[in-house]
Amino acid sequence: MKLKQTTKIFIVTALSALIMIHLFANEKVNLYGLEFFVNVKVSDKGITSINLPPLGVLKVRTHNSPMCINISLQHINLEFFKAFENSSGKAELIEIFKPAALKAIYRLVYKIFLLGALGGLIAALIMRLDKKHLVYSCLMGSLIAVLIISSIALTYNTNAFKNPEYSGTLKAAPWIIGLLDSGSSQINKLGEQFKNMSDNISMVFNRMEDIESIDGVEKTVKILHVSDIHNNPMAFDFMQQIVNNFNIDFIVDTGDITDYGPILEDMIKNNLSHLPVKYIFIPGNHDSYTTINMLKSIKNVFVLEDNMIEIEGIKILGFKDPVSQKSNILLPNRQEIAEMNLFVKEWFLANSDIPDILAVHNPKVTKNFTGIVPIILNGHTHKLEVKQEQDTIFINAGTTGAAGIRGFQSSNDVPYSAVVLYLMKSEQYTQKPKLIAADIIQISNIKAGFQVERIFFNKGETIDGEN
Repeated sequence: MKLKQTTKIFIVTALSALIMIHLFANEKVNLYGLEFFVNVKVSDKGITSINLPPLGVLKVRTHNSPMCINISLQHINLEFFKAFENSSGKAELIEIFKPAALKAIYRLVYKIFLLGALGGLIAALIMRLDKKHLVYSCLMGSLIAVLIISSIALTYNTNAFKNPEYSGTLKAAPWIIGLLDSGSSQINKLGEQFKNMSDNISMVFNRMEDIESIDGVEKTVKILHVSDIHNNPMAFDFMQQIVNNFNIDFIVDTGDITDYGPILEDMIKNNLSHLPVKYIFIPGNHDSYTTINMLKSIKNVFVLEDNMIEIEGIKILGFKDPVSQKSNILLPNRQEIAEMNLFVKEWFLANSDIPDILAVHNPKVTKNFTGIVPIILNGHTHKLEVKQEQDTIFINAGTTGAAGIRGFQSSNDVPYSAVVLYLMKSEQYTQKPKLIAADIIQISNIKAGFQVERIFFNKGETIDGEN
């Protein structure tokens, strides 16, 4: 074979093999509780890129080969990880993941090898080579694939993950890597928190029997106010218990159902769809366009974005956070808050139908609405608060998800919290519904303890139940 012809075959074969690998070297990896999509692309640098939608991308210079390994998280099966809450944690999970991970790697390597050979075959067909040169071309393509695989494997440096580059909202949250590095002690700690949470829920509802009943009041609507769940699965157990034990009529969530990291879509859908009551959701600053659309697809969920809904004779007006629906998780700046405040005020000026409840995620938006609306529900601050200013009662549910992963990392106790509102309606509907009482429920995230407080707004007295 002449040198000129050999060079031509090599160049065309190399290009064809690289194109085939670039386009088709991918693999769907299911590691029991985690589902990833992995592909290999031609690049100017040897990078491993980890995509955690909608959080952002983590990039690491891991190898010398001019190929980029892209790993994208598609799905998390939270029920699988719950099964390990009392186990030895990380070590056991690694032993379970290892065979499946190795099998997936072998499949991807085999696919790259075949794609290289296929690239050689396509190159031979394009150049209309004879059978002998066709075999050479296929072997060249296979050799190129072997070189790619070998250069990645021999130069891959796992220690490079200690110095990653972040893009998207991951830039503001490098603590995720620290969480992964913390190992089994954090997994065991989470298991202990699950157990404490379960025990505390039981104690709360046993103790509630000692607090004065309101069931004798006719036409009382019971509303559960929750907020800032932040992907915490225990929050849904907490809500379900309250709904069942208090005979809740419907739920109002003032936002941030998700957190930094991927949307746990299946977990959220499954839990909300099984609630026996309607779920009113007002988007917060953590709730992206994808999150909001996912919630809208759930039958019993109603998303309020600058509109009003009436349920059980109670009118709820909700306004989405000014930075919701964006791809990045941001805090609204002063101008955005001021514009939102003005927008809400303009709504009241333009509408004579005053709602019974105004629900907005950020309390800064509604801080000067005293006397405009009877009840204002907020979240965002992760601090439970109930206060009355003139004719308006402000209620902040705190964080029903104990601040999510940040609460889990914190050395301080961030409690799970929620508020039950009791609204009395007049029998002839001649008067607006009136808030007569509220149950404040806080459950420790770390230690065995809880606080239950009932406030009667018509009597001005408070009954405490604390352990």
